[in-house]
Amino acid sequence: MTFDEALLLASGIALGANSMILLFAFWSWRDARRDQAAARQTLRKTTADAYLSSFRLYRLRQRAGAPR
Repeated sequence: MTFDEALLLASGIALGANSMILLFAFWSWRDARRDQAAARQTLRKTTADAYLSSFRLYRLRQRAGAPR
């Protein structure tokens, strides 16, 4: 193997390693965004469920004539 071939091999390995680092960083960023969106959606659903639950209880109290 000549010096030029060895140099090309070393630079190819370095470029491949750096490319994989960038790819893994991108995948991590994308997963973090997806997790954040899922957490926000879960918070919205939980908040809506709590509101509807309290509203249902309010309507039952109004219908039954229970004191407030």
